[in-house]
Amino acid sequence: MSTPPSLRYQHGTDAEFARRAAATFTLEHFDSALVLFGPCPRCGQQMTFTVIEELFRSADGAAPVPARPVVMYCTAETVYEGSPDGHTGCGAFWSLLLPSGAEA
Repeated sequence: MSTPPSLRYQHGTDAEFARRAAATFTLEHFDSALVLFGPCPRCGQQMTFTVIEELFRSADGAAPVPARPVVMYCTAETVYEGSPDGHTGCGAFWSLLLPSGAEA
């Protein structure tokens, strides 16, 4: 894990983060999960974010639920200066709408 010198850990969000993530992340289906891949909209480091099936399937598991927001956060493996207890990621978080009909 590396520490880029120009960026410090900062827990927070910005409306621009969601827009950037929506434009750059890809969505892949794996068994009982959806995995989003792309660069963090704040630090630009590549990351993955997993959403488990229970968050995007109906209670009976038969049909997908309508599009719903999922709160994501930076999962990059970089440790930034000021990170609490050496946690990884830059501290950014944002919300994305998973497409209606997304299923594993």
